[in-house]
Amino acid sequence: MAELQKWKLLQSETVINHRWCKVRRDEIELPNGKVIDDFFVHVKPDIAFVLAITPNQKVIFVRQYRHAINDFFIEIPAGGFNAENENPLSAALRELEEETGVRIQVSSFAYFQKL
Repeated sequence: MAELQKWKLLQSETVINHRWCKVRRDEIELPNGKVIDDFFVHVKPDIAFVLAITPNQKVIFVRQYRHAINDFFIEIPAGGFNAENENPLSAALRELEEETGVRIQVSSFAYFQKL
């Protein structure tokens, strides 16, 4: 099996720079030499996800409306944050409280990792 190779970024420009949505258009070269001049990337902010498990071993979910698909979803609490103003742990705790009303102490976290 051939070794995987990264794509080469030739140039990049922001095409949408809105408070809630940022999109860039990249021109890239694939490992086989083919150039793609319109590879669009939806740039996402840093996001904190919380997998909250109660003492009874139940997972805390939230039910939220997602306008893009005009329906409700059941998901774990999560939300974006600006890493320049807030650390991931604070963001995770804030999102858990905002979306579920649950407040926990930092010592209650069994595991925390930045991906």
